[in-house]
Amino acid sequence: MGGSGSLPAASPLRVPWLVACLAVLMLGGSDPGSVAGSREGDPGVAVCVVAPRVEALDKLDAYGLVLTPEPVLVLVEPLLELQIQRLNRDPWQLRGSAAKPILTPMLWPTDPIAPDEPVLLQMRPLGASPEAFAHVQLVGASAQRMQETLRLLEALGSDPLTWLAAFEQALADQDVPLAWTLLFDRRSPPSPELNELRRTVVERGCGD
Repeated sequence: MGGSGSLPAASPLRVPWLVACLAVLMLGGSDPGSVAGSREGDPGVAVCVVAPRVEALDKLDAYGLVLTPEPVLVLVEPLLELQIQRLNRDPWQLRGSAAKPILTPMLWPTDPIAPDEPVLLQMRPLGASPEAFAHVQLVGASAQRMQETLRLLEALGSDPLTWLAAFEQALADQDVPLAWTLLFDRRSPPSPELNELRRTVVERGCGD
């Protein structure tokens, strides 16, 4: 990858095809996870989590496999409050306001996620009551999967076309968690092609 030549360079002409693939992927029921409601019974709470890649489990919760210890958080909605709950640790908490809400993308704001570690995100969007949170259960991938992902990310270098090729390969392999990791990782370089793909994913949100 990167300088090894094991990944072909992607042509910018492929970007419209990739955008079309993303549309088909989302319309096919593989949308990013949208979680609505709260454990306090408020049905008006809804949050669309774009990254890490999550899948809705039911009307209240969603689940996502995290491939890196420090994922980038990407949400569609601005938040009033974000909590990160972990076993045997004090909760991490950030509060915003209507005038200054919490916006993403956001680099992982606390200690790295360990392999196989469960992490609960609790999110309160604008307009939600103080007790109303949407919930996403994240789980660290296996140690082997995390190591493989980190090696790939570090090997891709700074050439956007190499990242684009890796993203295309992940989609071809139907490895959507890896595709989303590649697209939103902090190492991913800016480029018109990658930026277009990021916009497409965020603008489509959770397919609502």
